[in-house]
Amino acid sequence: MNTSVTQEQSQSEPIQAQTCIIIHPGSKNLRIGRASDVNPHTILHAIARPRRPKGPLHRDPVLIPTVELSKENKLQVDETYQSMRGTLQSCLRSDGTPRPATSAQQVALANKQCIPIQGSVSKLQYVTKSDVEDYIIGDQVLYAHSADQFNVHFPFRHGDLNIHAGVGGSLSSILADLETIWGHCITNLLEIPKTELKHYRAVLVIPDIYNRLFLKELVGLLLIQLGFGGCFLVQDHVAATFGAGLGAACVVDLGDQKTSVSCVEDALSQRATRIRLDYGGSDITQAFYYLIQRAGFPYKECQPQHPLDGALLTRIKEGYCHLNLDFCGLRDVNFVVERPGVPTLRYHIKIGDELLLAPLGLFNTEVFALTGQDKRGQGQANASGDPEDPHDANYLRETSRRAHKEALENQSTSTASMDPIDNSTNAGGQGEEDLVVDSLAADAATDDQPQQQLLYSLDQAILHSIERCSSDEMKRRMYSCILLVGGGAKFEGLSTWLHNRLLLQIPFQFRPEQTEIIVGPKEMDPSMVAWKGAAIMSCLESAQELWIRPTEWKKIGVRLLRERAPFYW
Repeated sequence: MNTSVTQEQSQSEPIQAQTCIIIHPGSKNLRIGRASDVNPHTILHAIARPRRPKGPLHRDPVLIPTVELSKENKLQVDETYQSMRGTLQSCLRSDGTPRPATSAQQVALANKQCIPIQGSVSKLQYVTKSDVEDYIIGDQVLYAHSADQFNVHFPFRHGDLNIHAGVGGSLSSILADLETIWGHCITNLLEIPKTELKHYRAVLVIPDIYNRLFLKELVGLLLIQLGFGGCFLVQDHVAATFGAGLGAACVVDLGDQKTSVSCVEDALSQRATRIRLDYGGSDITQAFYYLIQRAGFPYKECQPQHPLDGALLTRIKEGYCHLNLDFCGLRDVNFVVERPGVPTLRYHIKIGDELLLAPLGLFNTEVFALTGQDKRGQGQANASGDPEDPHDANYLRETSRRAHKEALENQSTSTASMDPIDNSTNAGGQGEEDLVVDSLAADAATDDQPQQQLLYSLDQAILHSIERCSSDEMKRRMYSCILLVGGGAKFEGLSTWLHNRLLLQIPFQFRPEQTEIIVGPKEMDPSMVAWKGAAIMSCLESAQELWIRPTEWKKIGVRLLRERAPFYW
């Protein structure tokens, strides 16, 4: 009795921000920190484990690998880039003057005489098998050497758990990796002993399109394996609106390997509007390398599949690529190639319109065939049955259909007894109404699965998402406020380019007085908006009823998520 009273009291007490850990896992980076921190710790979300002698080898790449293109596909990619160059040539600068374009030949000629400046021997060191007892975590994974000594795993790929057929690709292996990575960060970065976690609570930021089985396992990981005293889940798009201080917005998350869009209103992500596309910053990096290769990139030894070169290309892209039409002509680009144990090489090169063409792939997605063809839109999958949850979506759908059918049969029987003359007409009507009942169930299913046949560009994905809003008024609200978050939203000029594309396509009847595209609200880093929103949400008084306790989880299990999750389960 006393125990339950103290539990109720502790649940009603306000949460201290210092005792709340916010975890935002991504395909490339992990962001983790206390809710009271100004910014989270950001590390590479990867783990390397020593490979067993003669054991199977598996290495997830840092960048999404390119694929061998057929002649037709390669021709289509080159034609698309040529068309994009023509578009840039016809653009005007902000002062109204014509914008001079550059060609690949100009850039190659400028870089022909480029000779790297050799520096001192790098003090960096590779991590070898003899240096490691059990695992390597974070940025050190880039230095795991040699290739056949370690298995490298990224637990998340394309915004979801990285389930695959290779070694370490089972659900249990991935959960073990997550437990190791998150536990290591909590112990070493946040300096919280694992034995003390029962006094802390965790908020896990999940993708807007989620797998219910995976969420159940992740809650178990937080409460049982890691031993937190409580947790709750929040979708990344909902957290982003809290971080930006918006009540309603169409949220666009540009991640490393996926781009997701959904409409959020009053802290609820509208299920029918969710769409995920399997392209992101990593695809832009590979496209950028494809372009500079054809423009005489002087670092000929560059291998994007090598972890250090992949990280180098990403840094160059993040530092120099943009969508600002006022930046034109050849631009100076400086970078240093640093490998452990060899002299550093400093390059001073010129790059032209390639700096714009790479991020413009977001609006011309045909070029992302470089990293594979299958990048079509995906929606929220229908709920699969769970033996621990007898009242799951399948049960509710079947019972509601049966109840509708019985009500219609009773109605038609009473009508037939009152008016026997029109019996045949009523019988026909009953058949039609049965079809309506079945179509209701079908609608519930298709609502979860938006059209998947098309490869949407960024502007098309936003239009498609907003078009699936339930009311015209909501559509107008969404068109008036579009929030860009994620690391891929940092390209200078992206919001202006997107604004101009959308203005030409928004249906007249839904056109708001003003379309505002928000990037980096409150001067925040776009990649940290969702983490910050989850931190704010965890301390709200209204969030106290969302917390799930370990004792409740052991007793009730996944049914708690149906009752407590701040989204439609």
